[in-house]
Order: sequence, then C-alpha cells, then structure tokens
Amino acid sequence: MIVCVCNRLNEDRIRTVIDGGACCSDDVYARCGVRKNCGRCQETIEEMLDEKTALVAAA
Repeated sequence: MIVCVCNRLNEDRIRTVIDGGACCSDDVYARCGVRKNCGRCQETIEEMLDEKTALVAAA
C-alpha cells in the first residue's frame, strides 16, 4: 500500500526504516531520503511508529 503519494513511499519501505530504528515521522522521511511535502501521510506514519512501540513494549 502506498502511504506517501508525494514521495511514493509504500508501507514496506516505511516499516523497514522503522524496524531500522526510525523514531519519529521526520526520521522516517530522512531515512527514506525524502522530505515531507503535503503532510497527509504523517498521521499514518506516526500510527505505524506507535504500533512498533507497542509491539516492543509487549515483548
């Protein structure tokens, strides 16, 4: 699924950088080599970050 249309970032790419240690949406953009454009994807990226945090906390 495409999460960021402006930068053509898909869910797999974003999850990869989150698994690699990205800690906030700005960090995700930077690790993907892009910049936030319209910002519509930021909420989804932050939800993905929260999911990862919850999984780590539950482990």
